[in-house]
Amino acid sequence: MKSQDAATQVLKLIAAEAPRLRCEPNALAKSFAAAGLMRTCALLRGMLVLDDSGLSELTGILARQHWETWLVSLYTLLGGEEAIRAVAADNVYWQRKLEKSLELEPSHQSQWTGSVVKLNYRALSDCVLKLLEDRGESTAGPVQGVTGYDITYRFQSTMSLHANISTITSHIAYGPDAWSVTADAPPPLSDQLPTPVLHTVHLAQYAFKEFGLTADALEAVAHELIKSQSSPTPDGV
Repeated sequence: MKSQDAATQVLKLIAAEAPRLRCEPNALAKSFAAAGLMRTCALLRGMLVLDDSGLSELTGILARQHWETWLVSLYTLLGGEEAIRAVAADNVYWQRKLEKSLELEPSHQSQWTGSVVKLNYRALSDCVLKLLEDRGESTAGPVQGVTGYDITYRFQSTMSLHANISTITSHIAYGPDAWSVTADAPPPLSDQLPTPVLHTVHLAQYAFKEFGLTADALEAVAHELIKSQSSPTPDGV
């Protein structure tokens, strides 16, 4: 199965269930997880649009945002009240910083009485891995000691997100007699879609369970995608 087809199927399946993601007021963890799932879907749609438009070199920017959304949404759902307050404190931190920098009038965020600390994504990644392990989920990756933080957060920072040698000079066309620039950078070294697709399905599994929904159809798509990624693809397919 091609990753584009898998992404399209996953988005359709989640959209079909979205109207059923309803809960009582103030169910913060459930609501945040469901909203986070919708955000991952929006980012995945954006990656598909960029891919279809010949701008696949930009999909890594959304891939990092997608990973962050998956991480924070799972943390809030699995971590309880402590996680909710930590995510809220991060929002207050950045809101106050912005208000101070721009000399804006204090907003309702100034009434926050808890700690004001920004999220550390490496620490958050380790925390979510522990929460998943506590629920019996294996978090061992193919390379010992390498985490999603390293693969998605740091890698995409260097290769896709920040203005640096990697991102800027990819638009130089090198020749023996002259160098020129090109609007179209070379495509990424690898397909950027499989990991966001699988993370979307993973978050849906946990969010759907909270609302009494099954993720069987999504899991079937993920299984086919994993199978295709681990099997050689015949020429011309």
